Amino acid sequence: MKRTLILSDIHANLHALEAILKDADNFDRLVFLGDLANFGSHPGECVDLLKKYNPLCIIGNHDAQIVSEAPKHFWDKWSRKQLTADQLEWIKTFPETAVLDGHILLLHGSYTVEYDILPNTSDDDIEAAFKPYIQAADAQIDEVWFGHCHYHVERKINGITYRCMRPAGFQCDKDTRASYYIFENGEVTHQRVEYNLDKTIEDFLKLDIFPTEERKYKFAEILKNAYQPDLLKKTIQQMKINDEKNKQP
Repeated sequence: MKRTLILSDIHANLHALEAILKDADNFDRLVFLGDLANFGSHPGECVDLLKKYNPLCIIGNHDAQIVSEAPKHFWDKWSRKQLTADQLEWIKTFPETAVLDGHILLLHGSYTVEYDILPNTSDDDIEAAFKPYIQAADAQIDEVWFGHCHYHVERKINGITYRCMRPAGFQCDKDTRASYYIFENGEVTHQRVEYNLDKTIEDFLKLDIFPTEERKYKFAEILKNAYQPDLLKKTIQQMKINDEKNKQP
């Protein structure tokens, strides 16, 4: 069976991507689950490096935002300007979903629901989030791989294993190492690797795109500490909602 490198949420973090590719070393194919070239310092370089491996790529919400004809967020506008027409056209070819090996559904995340998939999301809510995509797939799906949520979730529900992959380049779990996964002999294993975080932050602070200096240093702190307060607040709120739902008979 082919040795498969699985990545998600690179977010234009070139140094993390380089470290992963060096550490993973010998793999036969690469699957990328979306959010490639936004929210980081090196959009174009990440596109070119990933493209060399002829990956199977899924479009993420940030990818969709930067290829939009009228991006709204300052990050989207800046990232789009860093990419050539050819790079943008390549990202536009990414599908929303794909099926790997005839039974694994790939997508960035579920856009059929308003909530993110979190470690305490109920089985019923996970099933509801992905049911439309599974039904639309012309295959007998027994695994679903996705990213987007920046948390690791693995759950087997009614014969289907759902795996939310940790991000390659934008950590939020207080572990600054880059994350990747290897799929081999039917098993998925999670790996982490140190990368040049100081250089990543240095490159980040050179960017002249932020509305205020406070916003710039806030983003730098997120990278430095692998901790995003706003996302954490949202996550805690959603987890409380999940807990209440789980208590219901």
